[in-house]
Amino acid sequence: MPYTTGMDPKGPIPVSLFFTCLADAFSPGVCTATVEVLERFGATVRVPLSQTCCGQPAFNSGNRKEARAMARKFLLSFPDDGDIVTPSGSCAAMVKHGYPVLFRDEPRMLVRARAVGERIYELSQFLVDVLGVTDPKSDFSGKVTYHDSCHLRRGLGVVEAPRKLLRAVPGVEFVEMEESDRCCGFGGVFSLKYPQISCKMTERKVERILATGASYVTSGDLERARRVARRIRSGNVHVNGAQPDMGAAFGGYKQSGNGREWGEAGLLEFLELKAVFGYAAG
Repeated sequence: MPYTTGMDPKGPIPVSLFFTCLADAFSPGVCTATVEVLERFGATVRVPLSQTCCGQPAFNSGNRKEARAMARKFLLSFPDDGDIVTPSGSCAAMVKHGYPVLFRDEPRMLVRARAVGERIYELSQFLVDVLGVTDPKSDFSGKVTYHDSCHLRRGLGVVEAPRKLLRAVPGVEFVEMEESDRCCGFGGVFSLKYPQISCKMTERKVERILATGASYVTSGDLERARRVARRIRSGNVHVNGAQPDMGAAFGGYKQSGNGREWGEAGLLEFLELKAVFGYAAG
């Protein structure tokens, strides 16, 4: 099985990276940051090059045949040793809970699906619950809030891990937002089928974020972060004092405009959770 090369082993902990199709296509910096964080805490990271989409869009659309084909490829792309880590609670939940549904009539694949489901983790979950990380070793600084993605919180039950890591960064002033666990309106194909409802949900999420007075908002799912950032960029919410820069701050977003100021610097940056931890001291 082919793997990427050039990742120097930092320790004896074998980990396979499931980078997700969205991160690979739109924010590869998130994948790089994930590898850097894992290696910082002693993991030897492998990246199976044969991996593709986990099949969640097809699964949620009711196309079980296509979803099953993608799930089968996913299961065969990862080795049987070591844990699988992904910067996406949504995709991890699909593998853990969706695959047993897809293969319930195929006993051999069902056994493999359940075994893989026991080895897959979202990044913050893996850092805290498996590696026991208490110090992210980050010199990131700023006032930060956190959005709970639905699949990470409800599907995997991960609530405290990302908060523990954020609170452990010395330079971070962490503030909870109201309704942090309310859906952002993405929901995969839901946002395409019901755009009016979806947009209203996103607007409510943006309002809750702005009300915290934080300069940074983090999430354990890339597309949830991108959705809120797109809504802010749409023109309904403006932030003074910054120029657009898609590549800023490890994949963060900077917005410009002449409207509402937010935070002491009048700057909004929407960062993946991995970006904060990827801002390594030294």
